[in-house]
Amino acid sequence: MMQHLDTALITAFVERWQPDTNTFHMPFGEMSILLHDVHHILRIPVEGELMRDDPHPDVLKLDMHDLVRVPVDGPVGGKWKSKWFLNGGIHAEGLLVRGREMKIRDLEVETYLFVLLGSTLFVDKSRDRLRHAINVFLKDQRRVAGYAWGAAALAYLYRQLGMATRVGSKSICGCLTLLQAWIYEYFPLFRPSQILQAPDAPRASSWVCHRFAGGDDARQRLVRYRKMLDEMSGEDVSWTPYGRDAGTEVLRSLYTGVIRFADVAEGYDPARCHRQFGYRQTIPPTMMVPKDVYRPASCSTYIVFWEGSMDQLWGNLPSHFLHIAIDSDLCEYPSEADEDYMDWYRTRSHPRIINPDSGGVSLQRPVLVDEVSYVIIVQFLMYC
Repeated sequence: MMQHLDTALITAFVERWQPDTNTFHMPFGEMSILLHDVHHILRIPVEGELMRDDPHPDVLKLDMHDLVRVPVDGPVGGKWKSKWFLNGGIHAEGLLVRGREMKIRDLEVETYLFVLLGSTLFVDKSRDRLRHAINVFLKDQRRVAGYAWGAAALAYLYRQLGMATRVGSKSICGCLTLLQAWIYEYFPLFRPSQILQAPDAPRASSWVCHRFAGGDDARQRLVRYRKMLDEMSGEDVSWTPYGRDAGTEVLRSLYTGVIRFADVAEGYDPARCHRQFGYRQTIPPTMMVPKDVYRPASCSTYIVFWEGSMDQLWGNLPSHFLHIAIDSDLCEYPSEADEDYMDWYRTRSHPRIINPDSGGVSLQRPVLVDEVSYVIIVQFLMYC
C-alpha cells in the first residue's frame, strides 16, 4: 500500500522541518504545506467546523465497544482484549469484518468511513491500527460533511512531521501521499511523469509513481536528495503551481491560528510563506507560541498545548487573516523576497544540511514555466 512512497525523499524533507514554525527550512527561506495545497492535492474540505472534540480515553474505549456491539471486557481503564482491538488501537480489518457481520446500514457506513479515514488521512505507524479518536467525528453522520477534514489532516501531518524530527523517531505516519504530492507540485527536479486529469480531480492522482526500492538504494537516494536541496535556489521552485490566486480561491488558506484534530493542535501561519500565494516574502511577525511545549528526544511523549481561546480564532476569519498589501507585495518574479529577509533568516536557521566543503551536485535544472504563461503558450499554438 505504501510502495508508491519515496521514503528517501520524504526523509530529506523531514530533516528540514522545524516544528516551532511548522515550516520546511530551505536554503532560500521557509515553505510549508498550506490549506490551499490540501484543497488542490486531495480535494477534501478545508472549510467547515474545526475538529476539536477531545474525549477522555475511557470514553473513547466505551465508544469503541459500542461501535462493534460487544460488552466491555474488564475494567474500562484496563487493556482491551476483544479480537477487534490490538495493542491499544482498533484493528482495521477486524472493524471492517465486524461492520459487515452486523448488517446494520448506519454502522456499516460508520465502520467503512472509520477504516477509510484511518488508512488515508490519519495513518498510524502500525499501518493496521486506527486512531479511535476518528470515530468521535463519525457518530453523528449528519455532521460528517460539515467538518474541516482537510485542516484536521494537515494538523495531524504537522504533528507527525514534528515527531519525526526527534532523535528517537524511526518512522513517520500521517497522510504521506499529501506530503509527497506537495513535493512534486513545488519541486520540478523531483517530479515523476504526470497524466492529464479533470480540473476538479485531486492532483495527487495525476502523478505516476513507481515502486521505490529500499535498502542501499534508498540510502543513496537520500544522500543525493540532500545535496540537491542544499544546492537549490528559489528559482528551482514552482511557487504557485495552481495559479496566482490561491488565497482568493481558497480563502481559508490565509487563516492564521490553530488547526486541530481531536487532541492534536498545531499552529498555522501563512505569513511565513508569502511566495506560495504569489507575493513577495517579507520578514514574518513574531511566531505564535503555545502555552506549553514538550518535545523530548524520544517522541513517545510529545506535547503541544495551546490556550483554549486559540480554538475560537477559526470562527472569526476576518480578524485572523493574512493581510497583504496587494499592490506593493505582488512578486515581480516568483522567488522574490525583501532585501533583508535572507539576512534575518540566516540568523535563525541553517539553510544547508551538508557541509559545503564536502562538494555538491550539478543540478540539471528544467525550464520552469508558470501556469499563466503556459496557458498563453497553449492558446498561441492552438490559434496561430
